Amino acid sequence: MSFQLGDQLMVVASSPDIAKEFCKTHDRIFSGRHLPSVYHNLPGIMDSSIVLSPDCSKSWKLLRSIGQNCVFSSKAMESNAWIRKEKVMDLVNHLRTNEGQVANLEDMMFATLANIISTALTSRNLFDIHGQAGDEYKMMMALVNEELLIGATDSTTITTVWLIVELMRNQEMFTKVRDEITQAVEGDELNETLLSQCNYFQACIKETLRLHVPAPMLVPHRAIETCKVNNYVIPKDSMVLVNAWAIARDPNYWEDATSFKPERFLDSKIGYRGTHFKYLPFGTGLRMCPGSGVAFKNIQMLVGSLLHYFDWSLPNGADPTTIDTNEKYFTTLKKEKPLLLIPKLRKLNTGKRCGFFEWYDDKACVDEQRKLSRFVEKT
Repeated sequence: MSFQLGDQLMVVASSPDIAKEFCKTHDRIFSGRHLPSVYHNLPGIMDSSIVLSPDCSKSWKLLRSIGQNCVFSSKAMESNAWIRKEKVMDLVNHLRTNEGQVANLEDMMFATLANIISTALTSRNLFDIHGQAGDEYKMMMALVNEELLIGATDSTTITTVWLIVELMRNQEMFTKVRDEITQAVEGDELNETLLSQCNYFQACIKETLRLHVPAPMLVPHRAIETCKVNNYVIPKDSMVLVNAWAIARDPNYWEDATSFKPERFLDSKIGYRGTHFKYLPFGTGLRMCPGSGVAFKNIQMLVGSLLHYFDWSLPNGADPTTIDTNEKYFTTLKKEKPLLLIPKLRKLNTGKRCGFFEWYDDKACVDEQRKLSRFVEKT
């Protein structure tokens, strides 16, 4: 469909076939980015952002190449695995020391995810564990481009929140995921390789991305020249939206489309990288989210750790099936009310405390020893 917004024509693709026309068949023509006029007045924005660059210019290609090789490549993700583990463990240890208290998981997970990205890019934390920005916030924002940091963190946080909500509301699924993780873990210590082998957990992540697409309309495209699509003429500079939310909930393509059913992704070839046009959580084509692989690893490490090390309950002993699922929409689709849960350290069958905490405490001792050594050297 199309409609006029003042002098701006907007075209919306709401089926896999039309999404394919825009994002594959005519991908180059619709690879422009539609931006509100205010962005054109921000200094340097046109040449410094992979996501917000108005077209696939030489500077965009350079940024994209740097991102793919230095941040989002398989080698880069593997080398940054320790960062994801360390920052998640910071959160887990914080929850351990505040066991039994109500935790605002959304704020804490946002801070954790932001620190993972900022540490990978600049070797510094951006937030404390409560989600409050530190004194270096302004400097960090000058050093780190914003849809790499804040945009990626926001959308990933949304997915982690909804994944936990859906599992809390479906306790059988919760138990199944946690049992699968427990069986895969060796020595009570999580790692990404083991989590990637947990097929049901992976299916739960994919189903969350289907039912709760973080960016329902993706990011607006723009026609860089006039093009004919299915006998319709799309004028140059038209805004093009792909309604990923509607496609992902269309009963013509998904059985029982509005229900949370991870089983649909078991033994399925449908992935999250935009090759199946009925499932586009990260977009597709030239303008696909470059950090989809990193986001998936962040989600599995963060949620996998929270499920493995803790039991969770609602304040005042409320029934998990009553968790509020209302949404609010700005540029992303979020849970309207914050996710408030109470952590309780989980007792494993071994009767011993989790190997994670032994590792964490050992690490803390090593860090203190290093600080002491540096102090001695200075004095």
